[in-house]
Amino acid sequence: MRNLYSVYREAIRSLGEAGCDSPEFDAQQLVSYCFGYNKTQLLMNSGSPVDEAKYIHFADCIKRRCAHEPLQYILGMWDFYKYSFKVGRGVLIPRPETELLVDFAVEKINKNGYKVVFDLCCGSGCIGLSVAKMCPDVRVYCIDLSDDALYYTRQNKELLMCDNVTVFKSDVLESTGFLGLPRPDMILSNPPYIRSAEIPGLQEEVSHEPVMALDGGADGLVFYRNLAEMWYPYINRGGYIALECGEDQAADVLALFLNKADKGRFLKDMQGIDRVVVVKR
Repeated sequence: MRNLYSVYREAIRSLGEAGCDSPEFDAQQLVSYCFGYNKTQLLMNSGSPVDEAKYIHFADCIKRRCAHEPLQYILGMWDFYKYSFKVGRGVLIPRPETELLVDFAVEKINKNGYKVVFDLCCGSGCIGLSVAKMCPDVRVYCIDLSDDALYYTRQNKELLMCDNVTVFKSDVLESTGFLGLPRPDMILSNPPYIRSAEIPGLQEEVSHEPVMALDGGADGLVFYRNLAEMWYPYINRGGYIALECGEDQAADVLALFLNKADKGRFLKDMQGIDRVVVVKR
């Protein structure tokens, strides 16, 4: 009969041969997901026989990961900021650098007493829902066009019990104040920003994520132009817009706002890359 450690080691070997970047981490995460053992428990119970039904599930998960399906989709949950979010096919996977937007928003809300925040192109809702949990007196509107993404936004709203969040379907490229929503004090967004021609060459895992959440047009700036022209003027005076962007895009994104705003600034991610553009209204 198979024991837990032999199953774990075989999974690492298969994942490594398939070219996965972090086979040991992935195998440990899937052991925890399928068998219920964390890393310490895995070592303490390494000789334990594995349940056959759980093994079949585990083997299927390893097969999916070897085919480069994102680990996050297989697990169905992923941590972002201080919370865990449901994720799956059709929604962008939350990433650590995006937490910069939440930190910035929480700081400014606490300092200025803002009451209305928009999360545009909200996807899983990880940005807006995190802000809503941290700042319960704020009203957050999570807006996206994708039904698949909004399914997860609503699931995560329920999971986190965010009564101060409204989920709204709309095309960010076409809609602004006529949505009938109150003017925001702050707009946050991680919009699609990858250049169209670069999408076929992305890491295989990224190819599983929705193109709608990735494709920013020929130069990657389609959404930023719209946000500068249509959404930025709608923000209440004294408020902010804060936008995540690609590693070589910050200056170009800021330039789109400089005919409307006096100045802006960049927030750097953990690699020292200008990752978020901030402009005051």
